[in-house]
Amino acid sequence: AFDVGAAWSLSDRDEAIHLHADYLLHSWFDDIEQGRLAFYYGLGGRIIFSDDANAGIRVPLGLNYVFETAPFDIFVEAVPILDLTPDTEFAGNGAVGIRYYF
Repeated sequence: AFDVGAAWSLSDRDEAIHLHADYLLHSWFDDIEQGRLAFYYGLGGRIIFSDDANAGIRVPLGLNYVFETAPFDIFVEAVPILDLTPDTEFAGNGAVGIRYYF
């Protein structure tokens, strides 16, 4: 799967916009009676537009549940990040959300 996201920062950056895109692989659990549950992992990139713009590499790790009768899932994820610009440093993101399947 591919995912993209956009958000505004809740950290100490003023008026920062966060954009990311990831390629995700899923490992599905077999013993779920309704719907589908997967652990997912992947690789992606992010950029933060602010006074001090950042760009980095993301490694998303998460769980998602796909509903049996609707083209939606709910997910929770943790994302270690290696920022490459303006300085090399580690960061992280987390998310809870809903995805729509085409």
